[in-house]
Amino acid sequence: MRSLVLLVALVLVSGCTAMVLGGGSKTATAGGETASADAGISARIQGVFASDSTLAGYNLGVRTYSGNVTLTGSVENYLAREQAGRLAKATSGVRTVTNQIVVEN
Repeated sequence: MRSLVLLVALVLVSGCTAMVLGGGSKTATAGGETASADAGISARIQGVFASDSTLAGYNLGVRTYSGNVTLTGSVENYLAREQAGRLAKATSGVRTVTNQIVVEN
């Protein structure tokens, strides 16, 4: 019985050691990869906006979290607002787009 308890204790301790020494790093790396991918998505969308003749003059914000994009800022007409949403949605890696761009006349 003592041997069984010792064996279980060793297995538990070795599992904890693996988590402390390296098992937890995968989670941190995955989070870093997600943040990096999100930053890339936002940068690509900003680039598309800058090269689009309808949107080039506007200061639009793009936030991305886990592929979900939120657009902010203001434009002068609904055409520009809808164009921003379409372009963002067409960008690789985008899952959803929340268009909070305000139309100011």
